[in-house]
Amino acid sequence: MEQEKLHRFHIALMVFNTQSGVIVFTLPRLTAHYFGTNGWLALFPVFLFVTLNIMLISAVHRLGGGRSVFDILQSSLPRLILYPLYLLLWGIFSMIGCLVVKQYVLIYQLLIFPSTSDMLLKFFVDLLVFLYVAKGIYTMSKANVLFSFFLLSLLPLAIYFTQEFDLVRLTSFMFEGGTDMKEGFLRVYGAYMGYELTLFLFPYAEPGKKWLKYIHLGNGITMAIYLLATILGFGFFNVQELSHLAFPLLDMFSYIRFPFVERLQNFLYSVFLFSILHTAAMYYWASQSVLSRIFRRIPWKLLVFCTMVITIFTASIPETLIKVEGWFRLFSIFQLGFSVAFPLLLIILLLFQRRSKKHA
Repeated sequence: MEQEKLHRFHIALMVFNTQSGVIVFTLPRLTAHYFGTNGWLALFPVFLFVTLNIMLISAVHRLGGGRSVFDILQSSLPRLILYPLYLLLWGIFSMIGCLVVKQYVLIYQLLIFPSTSDMLLKFFVDLLVFLYVAKGIYTMSKANVLFSFFLLSLLPLAIYFTQEFDLVRLTSFMFEGGTDMKEGFLRVYGAYMGYELTLFLFPYAEPGKKWLKYIHLGNGITMAIYLLATILGFGFFNVQELSHLAFPLLDMFSYIRFPFVERLQNFLYSVFLFSILHTAAMYYWASQSVLSRIFRRIPWKLLVFCTMVITIFTASIPETLIKVEGWFRLFSIFQLGFSVAFPLLLIILLLFQRRSKKHA
């Protein structure tokens, strides 16, 4: 039987939901703090950077004829170099998946269950992540359609903020009062991470090159939602208020009142569990894809389980949200380097392989 392939639209939603997460609740604050007035404009250069990176991924697919990145690496590099590289990527991917859950759980504990252990909450979320990723990438892509629908169905709530939205709060000044644009770029880039995992989807995608355009579509959906959230934040609060609010979007949701729902912001934050499940699962799936190249005889589900057990113990080290964000910043730097250096490495190897074939 012919192996099932991922539908291109499913890939677009996978990119969107992997990028999305609790960062959207803090993005208005980050852009206001690091960029100052009209900090929402900083989303555009980061979006352009990500778009160029996606073009690198497309170049790898075209030059390699759709071959797996592992086939490309193993055709040119010895195991002495490959195995340390694989272990490095495994560590980065698994820790990002772990920190995504830890960050969500700490905020969830702060908002709803202050007396419950964060590690107990993380255990239950990790259990859901394992059950999700154990279904395989094809089932994950289909379930993610439903997850994405739940998240996108929250968009009409933006209408409730228009009454308090004031263009005067946006001001006519640009990037005044910011603290550190370089640090801000890194923090905002962390909101777009996840698209680079499409490098590992080459063997699972549809034949041809059309599906590559849908990576841009998924990234575009993310950009549109981030832009909406930040503009609403800058128009709802002033820059000084935004810079001191921990979760501006949740504070905005607290102004919405329904007769049948109390503390709507807690309910809306709970819905984002769907995004956390998918984001963490994609990083754990990528980590086992790398680790499976070293331990070929071990079932991949067992590798996922062992990876999650290791990261659970690691997650107990950062105990506060500030420490988790510090760790996340560090791994964002690693992931930024990976998103640029890894496709360039693959392109260089493919060019050398072409040259070797011509001289053969």
